[in-house]
Amino acid sequence: MSSPAWERKECRPADEWAEAFEAPVSGTPHNEARDEVWEELLTILVDKFDGGDVPEGVLRRALTENAELVETFSRAWPLLDYTDVVSDLWSVPAYLRLCAPWLNAAEVRKLQRPNPKAWTAPDLPLLDAARQRLGDPEVSRRVRRQNAALAAERELMDRVVDDLIAADDSELMVMSMLRGQDMQDKLVDEDALPTADPDTLAGPFAHVVVDEAQELTDAEWQMLLLRCPSRSFTIVGDRAQARHGFAESWLERLGRLGLTNVNLAALSINYRTPEEIVAGAEPVIRAVIPDANVPTSIRSGGMPVVHGSTLELNSILDTWLAAHADGIACVIGTGDVGDGSFGATSRVRWLTPELSKVLEFDLVVLVDPEGFGTGIEGAVDRYVAMTRATQQLVIPTTPNGGEKS
Repeated sequence: MSSPAWERKECRPADEWAEAFEAPVSGTPHNEARDEVWEELLTILVDKFDGGDVPEGVLRRALTENAELVETFSRAWPLLDYTDVVSDLWSVPAYLRLCAPWLNAAEVRKLQRPNPKAWTAPDLPLLDAARQRLGDPEVSRRVRRQNAALAAERELMDRVVDDLIAADDSELMVMSMLRGQDMQDKLVDEDALPTADPDTLAGPFAHVVVDEAQELTDAEWQMLLLRCPSRSFTIVGDRAQARHGFAESWLERLGRLGLTNVNLAALSINYRTPEEIVAGAEPVIRAVIPDANVPTSIRSGGMPVVHGSTLELNSILDTWLAAHADGIACVIGTGDVGDGSFGATSRVRWLTPELSKVLEFDLVVLVDPEGFGTGIEGAVDRYVAMTRATQQLVIPTTPNGGEKS
């Protein structure tokens, strides 16, 4: 028996495969374009066939069932999972070099991970971009399941209609109207067919509110812009609290991202932090960000910043708790302080500078603020930690009296 015509005529040359690969509209996600590419390939093969009077449907079915063709196509246009694609960046150096040729060998090695799927927050934009570009690998299988369910539903309706017509003894045979195409379409509830769970975060959204916007990277901004085609945003951020630096102005940053017609409003009044604390915190942030926006405090707490001793930490907390029936105190520091080993209670929190961000406490005790780090990150952490206090700030000193703040 001779081989099929598509094999005899060498009908897998690169130009024919390329023609099939170009069938989807530009921008169609890779996985979701797969069925369209497959159908175009079958059409090309059927058009080349010189087998005489073989019906097209029979030929397409034969090609669809040809194991070699199916395997070849699966290798040429595989279904891809976005997590696998991103994890390969952190486990296959050659792949990372191909995707980011500007990285040197040391940088490529540094980015490799023992567990490439131990995801971090900076991975999220990469995962999102890969997911958007690849699409859902289940689309093809889901479409086949939907078509099968639809065919089964139509077959059931056909049997029901046959029974109704057979039992119809009316003079006008009104049940025969059920054979009409419009009525057939109405009898099948396509909304009841299996579908994918909706992605509630996919958008599009008419308006997006962004808090702590100073921390967003360009890649994270792209995630938001993709989901808000109207470019309508309310953006709240403070350059003085950007742990990784914020050299540009807000107008420069947002303009570079493609956001125009920006109405900028600066917070000028501080209702939360007493002026005594702001006076101590302002020089800390201006040392690294001279033009930082430090709102003017409009209230006095009546208590200056207290400088005690680290040896008196427990007594400082006990004294404050005894004097205040309500309120929350927080000890902010690095190392052991951050892991809660001092024994947090319902009214005393122990946090690292980073975790204290956006929170506020009646009493804040800073332990070894100079140990928060150097440069922008250290200064921002000290400034943020100091301004968490709404009533009183205590900065312990070392036992020999040398102030560490």
